[in-house]
Amino acid sequence: MKILLISNYKPGIGGINAQVDLLHTFLNQEDSMQADIFSTKGNPSRRIVAFFKLLCKARRYDVLHIHACSYWGMVPSVFGVLAGKLWRKRIIITYHGGEAKEYFAKHASFVRKWLARANKVIVLSGFLKELFDQHHIPCVVIPNIVVLRPQQKRTTTIAPKFISIRHLEPLYNIPCILRAYEQVLTQYPDATLDILGQGSMRAELETYIDEHNLTGVRFIGQVPNTEIYNYFANASIMLSAPKIDNMPVSLLEAMNAGLLVISSRVGGVPFMIEDEKTGLLFESENCNDLADKMIWALEHPAEVEQIIAQAQIEVQKYSWNNVKIELMRVYE
Repeated sequence: MKILLISNYKPGIGGINAQVDLLHTFLNQEDSMQADIFSTKGNPSRRIVAFFKLLCKARRYDVLHIHACSYWGMVPSVFGVLAGKLWRKRIIITYHGGEAKEYFAKHASFVRKWLARANKVIVLSGFLKELFDQHHIPCVVIPNIVVLRPQQKRTTTIAPKFISIRHLEPLYNIPCILRAYEQVLTQYPDATLDILGQGSMRAELETYIDEHNLTGVRFIGQVPNTEIYNYFANASIMLSAPKIDNMPVSLLEAMNAGLLVISSRVGGVPFMIEDEKTGLLFESENCNDLADKMIWALEHPAEVEQIIAQAQIEVQKYSWNNVKIELMRVYE
């Protein structure tokens, strides 16, 4: 079976791009499977050229697996559906992104028009399935793939060593993490916080750290996915405070690595993490609530170890061996 993965693809970047990379790698490791990637990313003129290239290329494949999201992320769906219909190929669309609710409210008819032309629509979580059901768009839930490392039992107790792996953009609300961390420092002055990622807010965040004399904070910058676990090894607790989200793979990777995950209760996150069972959830943008969860975790190491152990069991369902069973049914 030959599969063409279509998206606004740019190598070396996380999110949808990382999932396309993983899918490409794993599919090509399967017997009698061949997968290639086609990018629709670029300025308007380049997109037009890409569309005609896709029309020529698509006829050589059995399945067009499109990876789409809101706004400009719908371009792969439009291009892929037109190419697939022309050559009578099987069309699969995986819809990503936590902004779907707002986007559907503005452009529901446009979205339905193009998604309805697919043979099957995949969403990543129960959060998006509920939204798609409201708009009468049939779909199946197949989660993101997580590259799982061999799990090892922690040899040290929970320490005030925190890590954040999100883009430094307003959506991901890093200032909330800093304000909560500031409260934790009053009780744990030896605490540390590694911030991985890049974005437009870095200067603003650095100014806040200087003005509030926050110690122990390091900006690491963008880190290749292959090196993420090296930073997990030096941390105990993963912090995530987005205002909107769907299925952040970084949280699942942290769970696999044996970290406690503390995240805002938004979008698809509650479908991934059960509060006080596989992680801790706080109310979005409530920095005091986040600080309370961080301090509680440090004061209750035995309970936290139980949460971590259960999270490491839960994350196994996101492995390729489990995800591919459902995905192959959709392809075939």
